[in-house]
Amino acid sequence: MKVLSTYILEKLKVSAKDTVMMTNEEFFNLLLEYTKAENTHGLITAKVHNEKDREMPLYLGNITKYINDSQISKIISESINKVLNEGIDFDPNTKTVSYNPSHEDNVDTSIENNPSMDGNIVSNVEVWSIFKRKKGLRGDGNPLIYALKGEGGWTFKSDDDRNAIEKQFELIAEKFAKMYPIGVTILMPSGNELNNHIAEIVLSQSKNAELIEGVICKITTQEVDKIVLDFNSKFREYYKDNFNEAYYELGRYLDEMDKQRNGYFSRHLVTNNQMRDILDFTLKTSDDRFAEFANKINGQDILIIDDTISRGQSIKEACQIMMDSYAPKSITVLTLLSKLY
Repeated sequence: MKVLSTYILEKLKVSAKDTVMMTNEEFFNLLLEYTKAENTHGLITAKVHNEKDREMPLYLGNITKYINDSQISKIISESINKVLNEGIDFDPNTKTVSYNPSHEDNVDTSIENNPSMDGNIVSNVEVWSIFKRKKGLRGDGNPLIYALKGEGGWTFKSDDDRNAIEKQFELIAEKFAKMYPIGVTILMPSGNELNNHIAEIVLSQSKNAELIEGVICKITTQEVDKIVLDFNSKFREYYKDNFNEAYYELGRYLDEMDKQRNGYFSRHLVTNNQMRDILDFTLKTSDDRFAEFANKINGQDILIIDDTISRGQSIKEACQIMMDSYAPKSITVLTLLSKLY
């Protein structure tokens, strides 16, 4: 068996000169929890005796005075798993999502690694994500979004699984709020209530938060149809002699949107990626409340909330609309799930 110091150094990925990032009080509290769970009497032979010691860093050499190698190895291993290894399992057979604290596959929900930031999606815009979407053995993290939205037959395996994921979400949102001064907040338009739920949790972390709705609106399927049929439309210009064939294909997508999205255009329901790119007018600004919005947005740090990043096209369009129509001091985006890593 490896000696205690070697084991800890390898687990925490630090050198012998480094300090374990845990105070004496935190360490002994963990030991107390362990003894209660394992019924290991006599494990603790010393406690923190004064307030000064409570906040002193715990050095590796101090640990072996109180417990042996095998006991500390188990405690350290369990504590590391609690902090670092928190992921999600998907069962395609039953279409269920469950919380799994023993790995980081599919979606990394750990507080240690989140939130993550990507500065390459939109120029001069930081795109933050609560959870990191990862390529796992099965899937890419999207079933979590489906379960949260109640789409595609996906559900959580149990209420405990949903609650555990929600708890991680709240803790990471609190961490994000300490890094970013949440103020004026704008929701990406969606036919689902998930964005509202994300905003509710995030905004609860700041006293200065103000939610503005309706700034960015998705156009209706009727409006899309009208724009496409215009003789000067980009759609006609691109497809030329194949316009009729492309128009009928688009019609099938629009019919599906009428059923699933109550008549509002939704990019992800256009499964033809090439056609989706041609429809670059999916978003527009609400003209009737422009003056009111401008007074609240201009000169302010703006936070835009969306559920996930796929190719980032919707986020790019939203940011472009905000920059073209208003004069914000800065734009930051927060999503529940990151792009796929």
